[in-house]
Amino acid sequence: MVKSDPSTPIATIISSIQTSIGYNTTYRKAWLAKQQAIEDVYGNWEQSYNRLLCLLQTMQTYLPGFVYKLKTSPITNGDDVLQNQQHFRRVFWTFKPYIDGFSFCKPIVQVDGTFLYGRYRGTLLVAVAQDGRNNIFPIAFAIVEGEIAET
Repeated sequence: MVKSDPSTPIATIISSIQTSIGYNTTYRKAWLAKQQAIEDVYGNWEQSYNRLLCLLQTMQTYLPGFVYKLKTSPITNGDDVLQNQQHFRRVFWTFKPYIDGFSFCKPIVQVDGTFLYGRYRGTLLVAVAQDGRNNIFPIAFAIVEGEIAET
């Protein structure tokens, strides 16, 4: 059920369990089962962040003119550096049509951000301009640790 529609409400899951096997479950148990099902289907947070570099490199291979910059730092445990583990700092990306189209926009760039919620918090930033018809034109995107972070 979760695989076909990840936004399935918990109440629907509870009623489906009750109808199919006749078991009354609590909201908490149904919620935890849904979270586990989502993780089984789509992977967990660590897997997603570990695949980020591969995704960006693939996009650069198959989308000519795709530009990205990923900044990470090594994870340390005291004086020891943990091998093959990196701490995400920030990522920036844009697409060739955005780069080409920017020359036809008004010379004003606006940046807006929204906070990301979940296990890994951060801020999604979007740079936009206006084209000649006053339409919003995206220029670039970034995910950063926060609005104010030490570098």
